[in-house]
Amino acid sequence: MTGMNVPFFRADLAGHELEYIREVLESGWLTSGKRVQEFEKLFADATGAGHAIAVNSCTAALHLACEASGVGPGSEVLVPSLTFTATAEVVEYLGGTVRLVDVDLTTGLLTPDLLTQALDAHPSISCVMPVHFAGAPCRMLGTTQDPGIVKICQSRGISIVEDAAHAFPARYADGKPVGSSIGTTACCFSFYANKTITTGEGGMVTTNDDAVAERMRRMRLHGIDRSAWDRHTRIGAAWEYDVIAAGYKYNLTDIAAAIGIAQLERAEEFRNARARLVEAYRERLGGIDAIRLPAADQASNHHAWHLFVIRVDPASGIDRNQLIEKINDQGIGTSVHYKPLHRMTHWSKTALIEPSGCPNTDDWFEHCLSLPLFPSMTADEFESVCTAVESAVANCLAGTPRV
Repeated sequence: MTGMNVPFFRADLAGHELEYIREVLESGWLTSGKRVQEFEKLFADATGAGHAIAVNSCTAALHLACEASGVGPGSEVLVPSLTFTATAEVVEYLGGTVRLVDVDLTTGLLTPDLLTQALDAHPSISCVMPVHFAGAPCRMLGTTQDPGIVKICQSRGISIVEDAAHAFPARYADGKPVGSSIGTTACCFSFYANKTITTGEGGMVTTNDDAVAERMRRMRLHGIDRSAWDRHTRIGAAWEYDVIAAGYKYNLTDIAAAIGIAQLERAEEFRNARARLVEAYRERLGGIDAIRLPAADQASNHHAWHLFVIRVDPASGIDRNQLIEKINDQGIGTSVHYKPLHRMTHWSKTALIEPSGCPNTDDWFEHCLSLPLFPSMTADEFESVCTAVESAVANCLAGTPRV
C-alpha cells in the first residue's frame, strides 16, 4: 500500500470562485444575466472566436452546433468511435445517422488519412465531428500537398463541428487557439466537474459565423427572441417576446458563469501545472518497457493535457484490467478513456460502421488507462501514483507466464 489515497481528479477552486459567487447571490439575479455575458466575452477573447455562447453542458453545445449546421433527418455524420456517447447522441436527437470511424493508434485522434478514406467510401456523409481527444487537437490544418481536416471537408462541401470537450486551452498547429473556428461551423467545450476548467456543469460553443451564432443563441432558450435579462434591462414591455422556433432549455446560470470566470482567470496556470506533471510522468515512468506513454510529439504547448493516458504494451502480456485493479488497490484513482461506441449496446445497433470495424480503437481501448492529472496534485501524491504504477507493473509481470 502507498498509504495515500489519490483521486483521479480534484478541482482547484482556490481562486475568486467564492467571491464571484457571493457577488451573484447579493445581486439577486441568479439565472442567465450579465455574468454569463461577461463569461462569453472573456471566453471569446481567450479563443479568438467571433462569438461564444454559454450553455449548460457540452452536450447542449454539440446539439446546438449540429442543428445550426443543418444536421437533420437523412444526415449522415462521421464520429470517431473513441469518444464519449454525447458526441454521437446529438446526431440522433436531430434525426441523423451516426457513421463511426477509426482513430490513429498512437494518438487516439481522427487523422486526415482516415477521414479521406471514410469520405471516399461514403460520399453521403454531410458533417464530420473531430474529437480533440485528451486535449490534443486533431490535424485540422495542413498544407497544399498534405491538407488537413478543414480543407478536406471544405473541398467536398462538408460541415465540421469540433468536439473540444477536452481541449481548452489547446492550440492548432499554426498556434491559433482551439475554438477560433478556423473554417469550421462551431467548436464545443465542456466545463464539467473534471474538465480543464469547470463550472460544475456547463459548456461553451464558439463560432465565427454570425448567422450560426444567432441561431444557437435563440435555440438555447426555447427559441425565444429575447432573453429574460434582455427584457429586464432594456426599455420596453418586459413581458413581450416572440418564439421563432421550438428550441431547448440550454442556458447557463450566472452562478455557474461566476465560477467559470474565476476558473478562466487561471486556465493557463492550470495548463502549465498539468504540463509539468506530464513531463514528470515521462521522466519517472518512461523507463518501464511494459507501458507506452503518450506520443512524444504531443508534449508541446499545443496540448491542453486534460488526460494522461498510458497504454499497456501488448507484448508484455499484462492484462490491462488486472493492472488497473493493482493500481486501485494501492489507493490510486484511474479511469479508462474510452470504451468504444461500437461496443456499446445502443450504438452497436444503430450506428453505421465498416465491416472491418475499428481495429485501432479496439486496440486502444483494450490497453489504455488514464492516470491522475490535476493542477493541485502534491509531490507526495505524484510519488504515490508513480510508486503504485511501478509496483503494479512489477506484480503483473511476476504473474505473467514466460513464453
